[in-house]
Amino acid sequence: MYYWGRFVGILASIVFLSAAGGAAAQEPPEMTLPQLISLALKFSPQVKTSQSDVTLAEAQKAEVRGYRFPQLDAVALGGLVPKADLPRIVNNRIFYPDPKSKIHGMTVFGRLDFRLIQPLYTFGKISHREKAAAKNIKVKTAKVDTTRAEVILHVSKAFYGLVLAQQGEDAVRDARGYLSDAKERITRLLAVKSASVKDTDPYRLAVYEGGVEKFAAEAEEGAKVAYRALQALIGYSPKQEFRVPLELPEPTPPAGKLDHFVLMALELRPEFTMLKEGKAARELLVKAAKADYYPDFFAGVIGFLAGAPGRRTSQDPFHQDYFNEAGAGPVLGIKWHFDFGITKAKLRQARAELNKLQHQKRTALMGIPIQVAKAYGKVTENYRASKGMLKAYVNARRWIITAFSNFDIGLGTMTDIFVAFERYGIARGDYLLALFNYHLAVAELNKATGAYRRTLPKEAPPKAKKPGRAAG
Repeated sequence: MYYWGRFVGILASIVFLSAAGGAAAQEPPEMTLPQLISLALKFSPQVKTSQSDVTLAEAQKAEVRGYRFPQLDAVALGGLVPKADLPRIVNNRIFYPDPKSKIHGMTVFGRLDFRLIQPLYTFGKISHREKAAAKNIKVKTAKVDTTRAEVILHVSKAFYGLVLAQQGEDAVRDARGYLSDAKERITRLLAVKSASVKDTDPYRLAVYEGGVEKFAAEAEEGAKVAYRALQALIGYSPKQEFRVPLELPEPTPPAGKLDHFVLMALELRPEFTMLKEGKAARELLVKAAKADYYPDFFAGVIGFLAGAPGRRTSQDPFHQDYFNEAGAGPVLGIKWHFDFGITKAKLRQARAELNKLQHQKRTALMGIPIQVAKAYGKVTENYRASKGMLKAYVNARRWIITAFSNFDIGLGTMTDIFVAFERYGIARGDYLLALFNYHLAVAELNKATGAYRRTLPKEAPPKAKKPGRAAG
């Protein structure tokens, strides 16, 4: 009986695609959708991956900020060097006992050169990139919310699918009850050769029974798939069991007009935060690329320390001995990098990235309202459909009860019961499917508008850092 099972076929495919995926000896706890969502967000590897991107962005900002502070470069060398003695005066002439052209024994030497540099002013090379890195943190943080939205939608699909499958199993019990009553009547009346039943009625009844059993198998498998999907999404092992409510909540009309939800999306969608902060970051990177054309001013301390046993060093201030000397002192300097096209190309790249984000923003401004409108339309459509099918389902139930009553008092036929049973199966299946589609559409609308962000768990704010020394 395809009319009993057509919504379960849709259920199975939706749940299977939504996620892949329990066990206490006592009665397992009942979990609501918000509880399952909370567990899934804490467990989700996808969310944790996105949060790692935030940590990476924070580390990148710390790296850029590090350029504001002094940097120490040191080089230590060691090796062999000829021995050397100081020159002497012989016969009123300078005599070099160990000239450079000859080797008079070997000794070892060690030398340390160091340079401590503190940036003073860089025309924004550091400050612009640090601000851009801070904007990038906001972009990655908003990206976490887009990942959470996907997880929430997957959990919602599996949750509503599981509840729908449970209601399908309840529909099977109802159908079996009606078929059992009909079978009892047919058997009893055929035994007395009553004209109220036909010889073909048992076969027709068997067809219905086969359809109901097919539907029962589909509902049972749909429930298993949805349950395992939820277990996987919340990180439960196969031995950790839980229950969900037995019925889907009654639908309510959308809380506002379409324009209200479009404005909500423009305010709450993380994509707009990403585009806004990303655009600001790219603008800062363009400024930083321009600053690369200008020099860097710095202060510093430079020094050296070298020694070699077996070598004597002259105290002549104009004489430098690389292997045997020491000195240090403060300096002021300017560093200016020139190239023939590299800086210009980097500036063009930064501008291209900025233009790309500007186009993406325009695309989002066009596409997101359409996405919201489609989700809003589905909510409205399925709300009205569920209300209509509820009316059909209630009256179909009255119809089948009346058909049994009329048959019992001789005013109806078994054909009337069969027709009522068919219509009841169709009406109940369509009602449950409309109810499922309504809740799924609400979940899609919450994702499309960003409304889910209002119910996300709050995260502890990062600790404030002490301001460091500034360098532009």
